[in-house]
Amino acid sequence: MNDLRKDINAAFARQQGQLGDVSSASNRMLAVATGGRRGNRHLRTAFAGVAVVLVAASVVGASVVIRTLYQTNGTTSHPSPHSKSIVVYPPLSQTTLPANGLIAVSANPMNVGGGEVGDIYLVREGAAARRIIGFDGDGVAQACPQFSPDGTRLAYGEARASGPGADVQGEWPVSNRAVVVVRVNNHGDPSPPIMRVTLPTDPGHIPCPKWSPSGRHVAFRVGSELWVADAASGKTAVFPVIEAPWGQQGFAWSRDGSLIAVSEPRHVRVVRMDGAGSTLIAVNGATPGSLGWTAGDTRIVYIITDEPGDGLAVAVVGVRGDNNTKLPDRTSLHRFYYAVISPDGTRVAYLQRTNGCVPAGCIPEPAQLVIMGTDGSNRIELPIPPGFGVFGLQWSPDGKRLLFGSIDGVVSIAVAPGSPAVVYSSGDLNLEWSGSEVTWQPVFP
Repeated sequence: MNDLRKDINAAFARQQGQLGDVSSASNRMLAVATGGRRGNRHLRTAFAGVAVVLVAASVVGASVVIRTLYQTNGTTSHPSPHSKSIVVYPPLSQTTLPANGLIAVSANPMNVGGGEVGDIYLVREGAAARRIIGFDGDGVAQACPQFSPDGTRLAYGEARASGPGADVQGEWPVSNRAVVVVRVNNHGDPSPPIMRVTLPTDPGHIPCPKWSPSGRHVAFRVGSELWVADAASGKTAVFPVIEAPWGQQGFAWSRDGSLIAVSEPRHVRVVRMDGAGSTLIAVNGATPGSLGWTAGDTRIVYIITDEPGDGLAVAVVGVRGDNNTKLPDRTSLHRFYYAVISPDGTRVAYLQRTNGCVPAGCIPEPAQLVIMGTDGSNRIELPIPPGFGVFGLQWSPDGKRLLFGSIDGVVSIAVAPGSPAVVYSSGDLNLEWSGSEVTWQPVFP
């Protein structure tokens, strides 16, 4: 177990630019391959339950607790019989650009110790962390938070824990899983759950929901199925897909909400929400990562990966499978992660770095953030603030900043070069297992 912990810590240190790669096997255990994936939960969550922390956009301080997740035998209720389609609603109408509100991130406390169960805390500038969901000994861990398109609700996955926690790997997968939606008021206080969908009782990983553009539905993957739940009633439609390797189970809603692109081995499956079937698009490489839709839903951006899940290039393919094109690259940094589409669908941002190791040994790795048009034009290179790695890159709601987590904190940088980085959390949260799980709340007038 100590050897395993050393390998894992070394691999995460590699992402921080401190050490080189230790092995392709340990690399598979990291949440560094795609933005579409929410981290390798079978490993990371097994080590520790996670807490969702709402972070004010100027400073973060948190005191949250964790618990090792163990498989449990409790009974769970089943959702109503599944349908095979949903009603497709138009995207949320936006007459003005949203402002940037709260930031949510799954995190562990810095001093893990024996651990307790993960809870949800609200943190504001200059104030101590305030727990808003959960209580001591309730045995529930929350994960994968995501704000709704209108910013008034928060969706997240949860699972049960049992017994005292410990910072070693527990039994995995876990049971008693669910997706939950709560409302969030202007002060960040949540309502009781307004929707909760329980997953099958057979063990699996914690689900990571994503909102439809209309805010009417949340989607999440359950093994070889794609579930789409009504965010108010919990009524669920189920669509068949091919199960992808753990940690590479990405998917993305189209901008009009009528389609979902799903990562499958060597393919992107485009699923129609009206129940009229799906289309397979052959892509380069192994299981594609970081799926995203360009403006007008005409093309899909993805990361070409190798079998372990490392990114080899950023590419764009037509929704009919035509014009499969690799975006231009002019540097020697030959690993690509977290390709994310701007709010207007015209630009893509991603992390670019080296392997960190050469035949002679491991070396500190350079890395940078890149922004370019989805047609490959107008490339901009942005430096990463010293001392921070990058997990879970995403755009701010107003499209002017990039947000990411790292082991050392939560940071945003301006898209326009020359502006200083903003550090929201540094040294008060342990994001080793959950730095990729960040979400930024849109706020409308």
